[in-house]
Amino acid sequence: MKRDTYKKIVAASSIETGDLVLIQYWMNDSFSEDIGFLQAEIAAAGATPVMVVQNLSISQLINENATEHTYSDKFFKLYEDADVIIDLMERPVGVLTKPLDPEKMGLLGGYMGRLFQTCASKKKMLQLRVPTEVMASKEGLAPEDYKARMEAAMDIDYNSLRQKCEELKSANSRFSGVTIKTGDNYSLEISFGDRSWDIDAGDGDIPCGEINIAPMENQTNGEIFFEKIYLPDPENPRARHDFDKVVLSIKDGVITSSNNDELNALIEKFGPENVTVCELGFGMNPGVTSLCGCAVLDEKMIGTFHLGIGDNTMFGGTNEADFHNDLIGHGEFIWKE
Repeated sequence: MKRDTYKKIVAASSIETGDLVLIQYWMNDSFSEDIGFLQAEIAAAGATPVMVVQNLSISQLINENATEHTYSDKFFKLYEDADVIIDLMERPVGVLTKPLDPEKMGLLGGYMGRLFQTCASKKKMLQLRVPTEVMASKEGLAPEDYKARMEAAMDIDYNSLRQKCEELKSANSRFSGVTIKTGDNYSLEISFGDRSWDIDAGDGDIPCGEINIAPMENQTNGEIFFEKIYLPDPENPRARHDFDKVVLSIKDGVITSSNNDELNALIEKFGPENVTVCELGFGMNPGVTSLCGCAVLDEKMIGTFHLGIGDNTMFGGTNEADFHNDLIGHGEFIWKE
C-alpha cells in the first residue's frame, strides 16, 4: 500500500508521542515495504516502534520444537509493557504451513489463546490487514479485486469518518431499542438496555468505519431478511457457507430457524451460544460501496447494517461463543425512546 495511507492510519489510531508501539508482524517468508512504511510513520509521530516477527516458515519450526516453557511469562511481558499493539497481517494469524502433532497443537492453542487475551486487554490495539495474495485467497477474492477494495477502504478521510460516527452515536444513544424492517415486511425488535454504542474509526479494526452496540442477549425477537449471508463451517472455521435470500426467525435473542433446510442443519450444529444475536452495527466507511463476501469490508459498507451473532464479550456483552460473525443487510429502522 502507499506510504501516505499508513500516515493516515497512524494519525487516526491516536498513537501519541512517547508511546511504545509493539508491531506483531504476521509475515509470509519475506519482508515487504509495508512493515517499513508503518514503522517509519510511527517514528514520525514521535513514538517508538518495536517488532515481533511471526515469519511463516520460522513459526513452523519454532512450534514443531516448542515445549511448555517456550512461551513464558517473560515473553508476554513484552506485550504488557507496550502502549499500543498492532497486528500487521500479511497472512492469517496463527496459521502454519502444515499441521502439528496433537501435543504441539495443544501448546500452540494455549499460546494463541493467551496472546489474544493479552493483546485484547490493551486500550489501544489495531488489527491491520495488508492486501496480499494470501489474504485475498483466504477471502475467496481475486488478488486485484481484493487489493483495490482494501486500499479504497483504508485511503479515506479519517477525521471526517470519526465526525460522522460521533454524530450517529450521539443520535442513537437516546434510544432504548429499535425495530428493523427488512424484505417483504419482516420485522425484528432489538432492545439495548443500558448498553452503550462504540465507534470504530481508526483505532481498532483496519479497514474501519462502523458504530455498534451489544444488545441485550435475550431481548431480540422476530424475523429478518438478508439477500445473502456467509457463515463459518462449525468443523473448519476457515471454510464458509453462503446462502441467498435468507429469512431468520429469532426468539429471545437466539436464531431458532430459517427458510433454508441446509442452513437449519448448520444452525443446529452451531449451538445456541453461536447463533445468539450479539451485535447491531452500522457501516460508515465511504470507501466500501459494494458487498464482496469479505466480512471485514462488508460490515463497514456505508448504508448497511450488520447483525452480529456469537461472541460479544469484547465490546460490552456477556455471550461467550466460539466465534463472532456478521450478517450484512439493508433495512428501515423504527427507533424506540
